[in-house]
Amino acid sequence: MKVKERGIAVLKTRIISAAVGLVLLAAVIYLFETVVLDVAVVLLSVIAVHELIHAAGLSQKRFFEGVCLVFAAAFSTVYFNLFSSITILVEFVFAGIVLVFVLTDHKELSVTSAAFAFFAATMVPRAFSMLLLFRQYGSPVSYFLVFLSLGVAWFNDTFAYFTGCAFGKHKLCPEISPKKTVEGAIGGVAGDLLLCAVLAYAFSARFGFEINWVSLIIFLPVGAVAGILGDLCASIIKRQFGIKDYGNIMPGHGGVMDRFDSWIFVAPLLYIWNIYAPFII
Repeated sequence: MKVKERGIAVLKTRIISAAVGLVLLAAVIYLFETVVLDVAVVLLSVIAVHELIHAAGLSQKRFFEGVCLVFAAAFSTVYFNLFSSITILVEFVFAGIVLVFVLTDHKELSVTSAAFAFFAATMVPRAFSMLLLFRQYGSPVSYFLVFLSLGVAWFNDTFAYFTGCAFGKHKLCPEISPKKTVEGAIGGVAGDLLLCAVLAYAFSARFGFEINWVSLIIFLPVGAVAGILGDLCASIIKRQFGIKDYGNIMPGHGGVMDRFDSWIFVAPLLYIWNIYAPFII
């Protein structure tokens, strides 16, 4: 009975936490074209990078972490264009600062740990900045791209979980993520394809734009696989650092990285794909 009660309590916590998260997401989407989105992107980036640095055991390096978080906040905005000279300059400055930390604290700060922190503070914020790049398209297209990216990541996770629980027999990557199965992955991709197609049709019917179905249907399984890879990459990082969750900002769900690990891989791919094969005609 105690085990059952504990399970019910965990489920309640997950539901309440998810409900609060959805309310916050709805608020940010409602204020999508305001500075609220900019603030949300910076916060998500900083929290995610903090979680990764903490996972790497570098939280005791307060000054080093602080520098990484400052640069993470900068890289999370589109004010630094990816290929502009100022962006390249800032990245070189950041890399130089990280190397100085390694030189002055080489007994406690390894090159590997510093390189991981550099990677986290540059790449993760870049992924979250996709939300700001989506906004440049203007509504309703920007809303469609945001919902599509979230759908590709989260529908896949949901369908993979339930399909795996019901039919999973063959382990996908047992040494990385023991609970993931081949059947679950297939179910996740299929569910992703179905629900995202419905989502696209709903947006098309509501706002009167025409969907490029060829581009979308080809992208959806590719995006779903990218989400799976993102999930597995986040899992291997947790496994190598010996942690269960990245954080507890969402009780029952973990941290920002636990919720957005798939999306971090999906969003940049979706943005680039939409440039060369637009989803809307």
